[in-house]
Amino acid sequence: MEFSNAYAIAPEFTSVTKTAFYSFATFYHADGSVLEGAGTHSRSVIARTLLSERVFCRLDLAAPAERAAMRLAQPNFFLTFDRLGIDPFAELFPVTLLAEGTVRGTGGVRVTGADCATSVPGLYAAGDTATRELICGGFTGGGSHNAAWAMSSGTWAGRGAARHARSLGARWAARPVTGAGGAGMRPTGSPGGDHREVIAAVQAEVLPYEKNYLRHGDRLRPALGNLDGVWTEVRRSLAGRGQGGEVVRARSAAAMTAHARWMYNAALARTESRGMHRREDFPEADPAQRRRLLTGGLDEVWTLPERSPVAVAS
Repeated sequence: MEFSNAYAIAPEFTSVTKTAFYSFATFYHADGSVLEGAGTHSRSVIARTLLSERVFCRLDLAAPAERAAMRLAQPNFFLTFDRLGIDPFAELFPVTLLAEGTVRGTGGVRVTGADCATSVPGLYAAGDTATRELICGGFTGGGSHNAAWAMSSGTWAGRGAARHARSLGARWAARPVTGAGGAGMRPTGSPGGDHREVIAAVQAEVLPYEKNYLRHGDRLRPALGNLDGVWTEVRRSLAGRGQGGEVVRARSAAAMTAHARWMYNAALARTESRGMHRREDFPEADPAQRRRLLTGGLDEVWTLPERSPVAVAS
């Protein structure tokens, strides 16, 4: 889960993250001078600069033929620019970095079989929910093999789930079931939490660049401590009121809190820089840590190296 801190470049005024196009960009300080070292593969430069000032961009490295091809390839990238009357090839526009979690990160639910099975019987993971470390390692993006994984894993997981259901036989159809969900559904104390407050508290720890992107143990540990406190309160009081949407939002807020704690626990355990996981206090890769980490637990979170190879589709 340490590889789920992906940040993508986007214009300040939209959430569209088409990072590949920024390979044709020059980045600038607010005073118009070039921001040296910034680029799609050097987003940490952009992140550090954004801590103190705005960053601007212009797609001025694209030739006329490339500009036409870009508009044909991803027209939605240009939609907001056109509506605002901005020519991104000729005019400066402000950019930011948006956290995309496991969407562009490779962390996710552990896959234990070629049919995308997990360690929970009957549970199958696919797409951005499932780990992509098996095909991407510790760094990835949005297209190419990632798109292929989204489609392929959905097929494999669906077939696996169908096989599992058939194997249970008809006698299982009427078996009694008991809800297992706790956080966000069945609090240990008096219900009264607000999912909006939980989401805001989690975002305060995982969105800032200096905490989640420019990682350092001295910042990760206090952030994790705050998240542990949020989880304690979630378990004690958060519950969706009524039916439908409120319950889903409460469960989503609980899931965000759990994910953030897994992510930071794994980030603290990986005392090196590898893939998209960059530690300012451990800036080099450590050959001894060339292995995947497993993390889990709810009230008590654990992290440990994976000991056995994962079965994957050939």
